[in-house]
Amino acid sequence: MSATIIIGFFALAGGKRIKTVEAGSPTVTYHCVYETTIQCTSGAIFPASLRVCSPFNDVALPDNTVAFVSAKASVPASVPQEPVLLEAFHLAPVPGDPSTDSYEQTVPDFPYPTVIGLGTVSSQPRVLADGTSKVFAALSSDYVRDARLNSVVHCVFDSSRARWSKLPVPHHDSVVWYVGQFGDKGLGSGLRVDLESIELDVGVQDSRQARSSAASGSKRRKFQAVALPGQRSET
Repeated sequence: MSATIIIGFFALAGGKRIKTVEAGSPTVTYHCVYETTIQCTSGAIFPASLRVCSPFNDVALPDNTVAFVSAKASVPASVPQEPVLLEAFHLAPVPGDPSTDSYEQTVPDFPYPTVIGLGTVSSQPRVLADGTSKVFAALSSDYVRDARLNSVVHCVFDSSRARWSKLPVPHHDSVVWYVGQFGDKGLGSGLRVDLESIELDVGVQDSRQARSSAASGSKRRKFQAVALPGQRSET
């Protein structure tokens, strides 16, 4: 149970059309592959490669086109020696001529992508040199470039801020869901994520509730007359 999703605006270059024929199958798949970057809030920039499915009669976008992208991702431990891999499931290019000076004036001021992850805490949390920032490594994987690939990030939060002051550090090997922006290179591997939101011990409460229901002998009904608080969808 893990995933890494990256959402944001990306500048694209070096577009190439690639044709893939599955072994032993007549199925043909076309992709466009672009060079791009991960821009961090610290000003650091790391190489990335983006792939998106493309109709057989499509053409690659011109260099410096900016696109809004939603993508599955693999953040390798060895970045920047290896690029971050993005497998886009949504790509919307910003209209206009990217060769003009005014092109980026129509693009929202959002150069740092948001990362949403579900992964396992793979290190013991520790306090950084500033005495207030706490960090832990999170390991996840997703299906990118036709394979299940890992992502390594180091999640950081500042416990001196009111919103984080009561947050306990996650347990080693627990599952967390997090949202943030890339801040810089990770501590020894991967990339750093400056947290904006986090959910600890994902799945633990559900499993406890299931065990509690089983222990009480309650039978799950096929038809339910009342929506419980955790089942309601607010609009």
